[in-house]
Amino acid sequence: MSVSKLEHLANEIMYTIFDYLDGFHLIFAFCGLNSRFTSLINHMLLHINTRYCRKADFNYLFDSIFPFTTNVFSLTISNTNHLGPIEIFIKRYLDLIPHNKLNHLKFIDIDQEALNIFLKTVFPKLTQLVSLNITNSLTKFRYNSPPEIMNVSLPAFKYLSLSIKQYEYYPIAPFFNEHMLMHQMESILSTVTHLSLEYSPRDITRLIDIFDKLNKIEYFQITLDIDDEIACAIGGPFIFNSQLIRDHGQHLRSFIIQIGYHILFAEIASLLTHFPQLQILSLATQEHTRDIKFYDGQQWEQLIQTSLSRLTSLRLYIFVDYLSSNPILHDIINRFRTSFWLNEKKWYIVGDQFSNCSLQIYTIPCPKKSIIILNNTSLAWDTTLPSINLSTFDCITRLKLYITKVESNPILLPYFNNVKSIKISPWSNLITEPKLCFICNDDNNERSECFQPSNSSCNNNGQIKCAMSHPVERCYSKTIELWGRATRVQRGTQLTTECYSHVNDCYISDTAGQAYLQKCCCNEHYCNTR
Repeated sequence: MSVSKLEHLANEIMYTIFDYLDGFHLIFAFCGLNSRFTSLINHMLLHINTRYCRKADFNYLFDSIFPFTTNVFSLTISNTNHLGPIEIFIKRYLDLIPHNKLNHLKFIDIDQEALNIFLKTVFPKLTQLVSLNITNSLTKFRYNSPPEIMNVSLPAFKYLSLSIKQYEYYPIAPFFNEHMLMHQMESILSTVTHLSLEYSPRDITRLIDIFDKLNKIEYFQITLDIDDEIACAIGGPFIFNSQLIRDHGQHLRSFIIQIGYHILFAEIASLLTHFPQLQILSLATQEHTRDIKFYDGQQWEQLIQTSLSRLTSLRLYIFVDYLSSNPILHDIINRFRTSFWLNEKKWYIVGDQFSNCSLQIYTIPCPKKSIIILNNTSLAWDTTLPSINLSTFDCITRLKLYITKVESNPILLPYFNNVKSIKISPWSNLITEPKLCFICNDDNNERSECFQPSNSSCNNNGQIKCAMSHPVERCYSKTIELWGRATRVQRGTQLTTECYSHVNDCYISDTAGQAYLQKCCCNEHYCNTR
């Protein structure tokens, strides 16, 4: 039996093998091994990702590789694991750019100083650049002066992706964000066909400012919200009436939207009517929404039939919280059971109701990067799917689990076969398996029955479990200072995202001069003040 050597394989097979390797590792392993392998590598486009390279390896690229290659096609540089690679690239870019047709460039965790230097000195020289991706999780970008607007012409430039996380705890601090960067790069936006702004919310009333610079846009990803003061001044939904948006958005085919808490369905609908040629629409709540029309199938059906007749793909993820009404999930899902949804479009909906004031609905397939919640204490679950099999939920890659007993969930967990990340709530056994419960069901009595609660044995049969419609486990009353005098803290239950990280914990917050003492009970409910 003869044994073939790697060198004896046909060129086509070698190229197939090379395609599985990152450009850096390909060069490191095969370049210079023999003249044939070196020639093959020199005649293929190299995609180099230095995210997991050592800093010494990055120096090797600029010392021994880049000055002598002509086929580096795309380059990803990261400062995530160690500082320095991006700065090396900026200082020594002339070793790379004149010799290579660099089409695609991605920076990960670049700091603002390095970014400003790049935009001034390197970016204008990337005359063949097609795409730029800047992804940052550092949240350390501060600015001391307004960003300087560039005057750059890059005729081949089409793809711009900016993903710069906001500093969550200090939203009013002067931190650098995507919109400031967009302002700096105004001169290149006229050629952009694909634009992605992933994190920084954009006020929907200012959206016209972006379309003023975009007249070839085909794919647009953005997070939209509306400022409270502007919303109050308007007094109702903000209605778009702009020929500029319609004219400059005439090429738009894919619209990917995340919505903030304050924005209304009527405002999104008013915006979408400007894009009758739209083919792909994805809409997801960033956290949750207050507008019940977002989960109204009849509202969506009317909008699509009247304004989006060419729509072929619709992906929705809607999480609604703090509802004053008591929605019935099956009634909501039935609005998606019309011939339009099931027969004409074949778009299917899944719904999960967690309490009387919160629920989620999502399409299958759902929007990319959506985090689907599973909770074994859900009040109801329903779907328009004709059947469920092991591939039904392949589109879902991220889960958030609030499950005490996996087997008690009526569906699902065994069907999520493509999940890449899971966040599990750290339930306390004391809460999820109580031996003794404090029962409280009053609301505004000056002296709450929770102050000296009666005891009852808990058998976890669902009758005394934490829920909006039942008494609350381990309710309590405490005294705190409020405006200089002692005030008794009453209870009452609310389902709140604030409980996600405070499962069995007490902390004090201060809102509008009133002190609140909050304590999570179970199933994300907390006993709070009035």
